[in-house]
Parts: sequence; C-alpha cells; structure tokens
Amino acid sequence: MHQEKVEPDPATCHFVFSAYANSGFHSTAMEALQVLSMRMICEEDGSFPEKAGFEDDFIFAEDMEAESRIVQLFKDSEENLAVALLNLRWCAVLGFPISWSANQSPWARRLSSNYTARKGAT
Repeated sequence: MHQEKVEPDPATCHFVFSAYANSGFHSTAMEALQVLSMRMICEEDGSFPEKAGFEDDFIFAEDMEAESRIVQLFKDSEENLAVALLNLRWCAVLGFPISWSANQSPWARRLSSNYTARKGAT
C-alpha cells in the first residue's frame, strides 16, 4: 500500500488488525495497527508536525476523557485522524511503545522487502 501510495483508512486498519489477531499474531496485529494509523496521520513525506500536541493531549493523556476529546474534536471532519489517534491511544494503553517513524517498524520493513522481492521476480 505504502509503496503504491495508497493511503490506509479505518476499514483497512480493522481488516489488517483482525487478520493478524485472528491468526494469533497479536503483537504483529498491534504493530500493523500502529503503522497504518501513523500513515493515516503523517504527511506525504512521512513527517508528523503536531506530534507533541497529539502525544500529550490524546495518546498518552491519563484522564478518563481523552477518548471523548478525540471524538469531539474530529466529529464533523477528519474521521481518519480521529480513528488513527484512538488506535494509537489503544496501543499505548496496552503497553506497546509508539514509534513515530512508521518506516522503521520491523513489520513495515518485512513487508517492504517481501514486496520488493516479489515485484522483482515478476
């Protein structure tokens, strides 16, 4: 998806996460969810300009209202951003470290190398 410039959406996140989780690959499911969520948020060049604000206000917030703030803030627009922030918050709450560079994820690197190898073989 990334190499073909196809942007993930909430449905893609759900299907990829479910496929890994249903197969028993729970850590991979969480890593994939995180990478796809980061790619929903990041700019085309991979940058994430508002990272600090999102981290403190939404992803790592310790108050009970963080999810409500995410939904309220983005309820009339930017559904992808709201879903991505909720996904990242879920990853953080479950104890998975948040990597702000989706391309450095072992899951993303494995997929990229497999894609490159298969594309070169055809």
